[in-house]
Amino acid sequence: MTLQGGLILLEEIVEDLPAAEKKAAQFILKNPYRVVLLNITQLARESGSSIAGVVRLCKRLGMHGFKELKLRVTWEISKNPEEKKFLRIEPGLSIENIARSVVYNSEKVLDSVLKMLDVSSLDQAAGTILKAERVDIYGVGASGIVAADLYQKLLRIGMKCSYNSDNHLQLTSACGLDSKDCAIAISYSGQTRAVIQSIQEARKSRAHTISITRFGKNSVASLCDIKLFVPSTEPLIREGAMTSRISQLVLVDILFSVIASRYSNRFLKYLSRTMKALKMSKM
Repeated sequence: MTLQGGLILLEEIVEDLPAAEKKAAQFILKNPYRVVLLNITQLARESGSSIAGVVRLCKRLGMHGFKELKLRVTWEISKNPEEKKFLRIEPGLSIENIARSVVYNSEKVLDSVLKMLDVSSLDQAAGTILKAERVDIYGVGASGIVAADLYQKLLRIGMKCSYNSDNHLQLTSACGLDSKDCAIAISYSGQTRAVIQSIQEARKSRAHTISITRFGKNSVASLCDIKLFVPSTEPLIREGAMTSRISQLVLVDILFSVIASRYSNRFLKYLSRTMKALKMSKM
């Protein structure tokens, strides 16, 4: 059985929780080793929350109850007994320290992606894409880079797909889908207006929908049938999409690898042909 970490999911949403749920979440994050020894009544009492608040918190995380949350917390702390935080890029740092911080943060986000990976949703997403007659991909800005990466990957294995950096053309393409097609919306914030509009039109076209966003409640994810999440590694107002872009690219790599592995014989001929064609173009 593959688990998502309990602590990393709590970290993603703790600041946006209602009071009773927030107290329980904060207590768990501060005392993970103690929490695995408590029952739900003890947690409610020691955190200053309530049993109902803990139950609501578990449901918000998509878990069946407190026992499942404890299981996930136990799994996570056994994997990473001394968890470290992301390093900040501060003014005045030497080039060496900046380089170390960037590399460290990249390594950290890869671990975070693996911890919160939802295998069931990933399996559904891969199956939906494989069955689709056509795949539309939406994304702008830094998420547009991720969308373009997924687009070229799917093209290389012979899948019929569409991506255009012009958001008006993304919107137009969404209007031409039908129930046999699939639309993938990529937006780190989950609030990108152009992506929201495109996925709304895809829904009107009755296409199957998949989202790739930061974890937590957001508009893009709420519109989609299948939700894939990456960790909230950066503030929404930031100088440049660094770890957020990496997390999305890694998730796309995992999704593509699942798709390719399902039908390796079917796709091998396309990969071989495209590699040969690209090699010839460089001569």
